Amino acid sequence: MIDRLRFVLQETWESLTRNATMQAAAISTACIALILLGSAGMALYKLDATAQSLPSQFEANVFLKTSATREQAIELQKQIQAMPEVEQVVLTPREVAWEREKQKLAADVNLADLPNPLPDKLTVRVRDPALLPAVAERIAQSPLVDEVIDSREELKTVLELSRLVRWVGLGAGGLLLLAALILMYNTVRLTIFSRQREVRVMALLGATLRSIRLPFVLEGITQGIVGGVLAAILVLTAAALLSDYLVRQWPFLKDMPPGLPPTVVAIGLPALGALMGGLCAWWATHRYVRI
Repeated sequence: MIDRLRFVLQETWESLTRNATMQAAAISTACIALILLGSAGMALYKLDATAQSLPSQFEANVFLKTSATREQAIELQKQIQAMPEVEQVVLTPREVAWEREKQKLAADVNLADLPNPLPDKLTVRVRDPALLPAVAERIAQSPLVDEVIDSREELKTVLELSRLVRWVGLGAGGLLLLAALILMYNTVRLTIFSRQREVRVMALLGATLRSIRLPFVLEGITQGIVGGVLAAILVLTAAALLSDYLVRQWPFLKDMPPGLPPTVVAIGLPALGALMGGLCAWWATHRYVRI
């Protein structure tokens, strides 16, 4: 058992150090495939996180009747806050809202001598954005409420966009993964073809089929790991430079949700490379390595 393991490891090492051209081709193929996957994954994760965060920004603005007292407004705020679907309710007193309007329109018109026409306002945020229309309809039934604005059409559009982004991301990721597997599989297949003479020699010396195939699998795993490490370095470096450039050009991008954590990319790409390399090598050896 120990002799067989030593033989497999020795064959793997000799193959890795002996065929420099094929190793460079295999590692570069794995690196390019993983760069495509990593870049697409980071971009789609960022886009999906942004799409998922948009619905949470939708709120219901509840305007009370001007005849409602402050005590009634506070009591209604407590009743709405007690709803299990509601996350937060913020009361904006009519005096505060009027001061904001006067400051906003100060350059165009003088509102200082006019009476305050604005009512108290409640801003309602729910735990699940999809429940916002139903919550708004329940609030509108209160006799103290004059109008409820919940932007349900805009919310519906954003929710549909969020689902579309997720499905497009899954589809694009699946196609890229398939393309990467095909590229790596073809590289391993060419490696096997170039070493058919070695396979025949090992078979004549009494090596088992498993002992012949295993070095190719270990070689594919090693190539995938090296390609994954290189891909992770290049993807993270490019992402950092691109992010800094975009934030300098458009500062509002700083408020967008964070992207994929760098540790996930640094660990995930080499691990994915090892898995893909091992699977492609196993598949190719079972098709083309025969005794």
